[in-house]
Amino acid sequence: MKKILAVFLLTTFGLSTHAYAQDEVTINKLATNQNTKKALEKIVADQHLPKWITQAGTVSPTQKVKIKGNQYLVMTSCKPHDCNSQKVAFIYEPTTKKIAGVFSSMNEKDGSEKLKWLSVPDNLSIDGKTILFAALTGSLDNHPNDFNFK
Repeated sequence: MKKILAVFLLTTFGLSTHAYAQDEVTINKLATNQNTKKALEKIVADQHLPKWITQAGTVSPTQKVKIKGNQYLVMTSCKPHDCNSQKVAFIYEPTTKKIAGVFSSMNEKDGSEKLKWLSVPDNLSIDGKTILFAALTGSLDNHPNDFNFK
């Protein structure tokens, strides 16, 4: 009986985790969704960024933040098998379907980091950039409640 209960709990937990993962908005979903695909492709193409960003990046869980009363989703991804060299973070506003982001590339020789800001509008200039950079560095993951701005 204990084995049956354990199998049931593991199966139930696995299915609920799988269902949650399917509903989560990710960079890959933005890249394939009819309503957001063109906006994301335009951002990436205009900046001559690597294709892994929209096709095969290693994604992290999506975070929710608030800026001036509006809810945003923040997503990160990195170059497969080389996360330290290239990373990207996007902030997405589900109501308006607007996307902004930042791309980071590291210079292995001197350890410097180069940031490319991607379509960050004036209304997100300070707070949005702060959140995007925090997403790149892991601060948003470690302190999610500290990045909700009024």
